[in-house]
Amino acid sequence: SHINLAANPSSSGDTTLVAASTDAIYRVLSVAVVTTTANAVKFKSGSTDISATFPLGANGGVVLPFNEHGWFETAAGQALVVNMSAASATGVQIQYIKLAN
Repeated sequence: SHINLAANPSSSGDTTLVAASTDAIYRVLSVAVVTTTANAVKFKSGSTDISATFPLGANGGVVLPFNEHGWFETAAGQALVVNMSAASATGVQIQYIKLAN
């Protein structure tokens, strides 16, 4: 089943959105990100990039609409992480599914 997650990371670097779970794979089906200052935002599987880096201007954002096949997914047993180049108030809304490996 789909899981909706809202997060408001404000630190530069990595913020864990979904903790690692043994043998679980997290497939992201939709994304919305809005940031208050210029920021480059990307998603990671643990420490490995799994999305493009989205360079966003002040009060800019990106939306990846629902994709039944998913936009990206973590490796088995890895956390789903958002990475930001700047410390700024940022809204992240995702919908994902948890798959068994």
